[in-house]
Amino acid sequence: MVEKREYKRVNPPEGSTVVNQINNKLLGKVVDISAGGFLLAGREKYSAGMIFQLNLELALRPKRVFSVGAECIWNDPQTSGLTFGGFQIIDISDEDMADLLGVIEQLDH
Repeated sequence: MVEKREYKRVNPPEGSTVVNQINNKLLGKVVDISAGGFLLAGREKYSAGMIFQLNLELALRPKRVFSVGAECIWNDPQTSGLTFGGFQIIDISDEDMADLLGVIEQLDH
């Protein structure tokens, strides 16, 4: 199967999370990430079309935090109570994007 995604996806270190900036609640754990978005696994409720202002916290040394606006593109609630969701990054500063691209390149090696 040929990969047709626009951006390279990588798995961040264990402990990488996403926190809602509005209520400071943990939204979930980052399963994979690219320059265009991320896959999240969490117990908070989110569904397609919801837009969030988030802190994307990657468990690197030192820890890296990126402020992003993101839209939930799809969600898949599991019977276990866990929800998987695909999020598209819709707002990120140029500086944070350059930094994120560097982190993705680093994690890809």
